[in-house]
Amino acid sequence: MAILFWLIILLACIIAEMHTQAFVALFIGIGAVIAFFLALLSVPFAVQAVIWLVVSALTLLSLRPTVVHRYQRSTVVNLSVPANSSLTNLTGFVEDAVGDVGHPGRVKIKGESWKAVTDAPEPIPSGTQVVVKKTYGTTLWVEQVY
Repeated sequence: MAILFWLIILLACIIAEMHTQAFVALFIGIGAVIAFFLALLSVPFAVQAVIWLVVSALTLLSLRPTVVHRYQRSTVVNLSVPANSSLTNLTGFVEDAVGDVGHPGRVKIKGESWKAVTDAPEPIPSGTQVVVKKTYGTTLWVEQVY
């Protein structure tokens, strides 16, 4: 019965971590894995529970800060510099006239509408084919296709 209990705890931790990415359930799950193996060895349930709590607390306190720091550092996107994205070099059509940064418009690319601006001296009129040159966050910099 204890084996099933730890499997349920482990499954709940996996599901919780997939939905939150807070790196709390991960370490509670690590404790549950240790307790699961103790259950396989027929260690009394009270000992399993205490070891689960201790292992979960120790890994949570000692490893979570490092994991969170590395995860957050790897997912930070600097929106102040242009980036090449999956939209770079794709073509689309202007929905609403596209002007400079002060007069953005909309373009449709792959069926989705995006905010767009241009470095061209004149606005690009509706219906014109454009190509994406760079992105800043969710704003596309486009040029007219000739």
